[in-house]
Amino acid sequence: MNLITDPWIPVQRKSGALDYIAVWQITEPDNPVIKLAAPRHDFDAAIVQFLIGLLQTTATPADNRQWGAWLSNPPSPDELRSKFKAYEDVFMLDGEGPRFMQDSEPFEGEEKPISGLLIEAPGNRTSTLFLDHFIKEGSYNGLCHCCTATALFALQTNAPSGGVGHRTSLRGGGPLTTLLIPDTQANAKHSDTLPDTLWTTLWLNVLEQKSVNCFSGSIELNKHKDIFPWMADTRTSEAKTGSATTPENAHPFQMYWAMPRRIRIDWNAEQQGVCDLCGAENQSLVVHYITKNYGVNYTGAWQHPLSPHYQDKTSGERLPMHAQPAGLVYRYWLAWAQGGRQYLAAKVIDEYKPEKGRRLENEQLRLWVFGYDMDNMKARCWYEKQYPLIVIEDQQQRKIFCIRAEEMLGLATQMSGFVQSCVKDAWFDRPADARGDTSFIKVAFFEQTEPVFLELLNDLKDRVMTNEGRTVLQNWHARLTHHALKLFDHWAARGDITPSDPRRIAEAHRKLRNLIYGKKLLQSLGIETKKEKAA
Repeated sequence: MNLITDPWIPVQRKSGALDYIAVWQITEPDNPVIKLAAPRHDFDAAIVQFLIGLLQTTATPADNRQWGAWLSNPPSPDELRSKFKAYEDVFMLDGEGPRFMQDSEPFEGEEKPISGLLIEAPGNRTSTLFLDHFIKEGSYNGLCHCCTATALFALQTNAPSGGVGHRTSLRGGGPLTTLLIPDTQANAKHSDTLPDTLWTTLWLNVLEQKSVNCFSGSIELNKHKDIFPWMADTRTSEAKTGSATTPENAHPFQMYWAMPRRIRIDWNAEQQGVCDLCGAENQSLVVHYITKNYGVNYTGAWQHPLSPHYQDKTSGERLPMHAQPAGLVYRYWLAWAQGGRQYLAAKVIDEYKPEKGRRLENEQLRLWVFGYDMDNMKARCWYEKQYPLIVIEDQQQRKIFCIRAEEMLGLATQMSGFVQSCVKDAWFDRPADARGDTSFIKVAFFEQTEPVFLELLNDLKDRVMTNEGRTVLQNWHARLTHHALKLFDHWAARGDITPSDPRRIAEAHRKLRNLIYGKKLLQSLGIETKKEKAA
């Protein structure tokens, strides 16, 4: 199977029909491809990154003018096929010679069921101790070639810790990815907006050559083996004889094709049947693969263009952001959309700042944020969400907008802490000594106040332009107060936690109001206190 020439991408067309296409068919004009239709959300996320990486690697536009031309007038399938043709030998999934995302040569290693390619699959220890309560060993005994290719890419892209010497992905285990997609509802108001197609989503996240030149990596190393690790002998990472792989050792595009795990699919053990993932019938099913530790160990200042980064307080390095147990909450919206003092937005997002040169008239975009929440080797949850992207042309106004938005997010974080603390005061005589995780209270606060935050973002944008941004902060404080008191009342007297104490609850409620209406807090928002009003 060849991932350039063969149809393996599951998609939905404009008519609603489901289909499998080859990668060069993504711009077919008749009954165009609208979106991916893989059997799992993380597979859709993997395939969209595969396609973005393929376009970036083979068809990087010379400048934003050329990029804009392809955005509004996509290349024909024949043009794409011509671009991809030079890479056909790189994307062989099986057969003799280099194999996609697999070690270049056979090796002796541990034989594993093909389900092990799925990140949430239980490991040997989990199954031995009968801890696989929700995802049983043996749930996926055979995968078709299409699902195998996707699972392989998804694992190499998201690779979590896998035991001694089983390396994590270039961005660490379960990295967070942020992409740009069209806002179909907002754009419906304009007749000249871009079509809602898969091509639009992909090309929005492909960068021009000038941006690529600023990627981490060595652009002079431009042979296939410098971009695609499986085209060369594996740079193993044993303690004494191996070596790390830093940006100085590879082309920047290797960030899209990083291969931390040593894997060889066992094509000789194939069986005929129905794919346990997608349900495709009469398939040659893959049932085993061989794996070995000490694969490519990516270290150093890699900054993947599809991930937001934060500044580590200890080392000062920029590290990729990851999903958290609380999920994808708006608390990090500014970091994802704009960056800031401690954060760096993904390169594909940052390029849409007006001064960078990418301008889309009458076009509203959204952030598509997704990733695994990993606990070392264990996948706790897959998260994905969409958020608005606010574009402000004037740099000074955008700076003020970001300051006010940061104040809004800081206030929400403070308020969530107030509620959590005061609920504990209502529950326990000695809350400081109480055991158990009460972070779900903060999560509930952010979930309930998210619609208000998103509603006020556009209001903030409008008011910043007229120097009235502080009035949004005051409105935000009032709305947060409503939800804080409502949540406190909901949780404080719940008898399934501890026997309720009316006096303790009343005191905790009084404390919450005092915190919410604290003098310093109100003054920071420009809200007059009762004493100031009386004076």
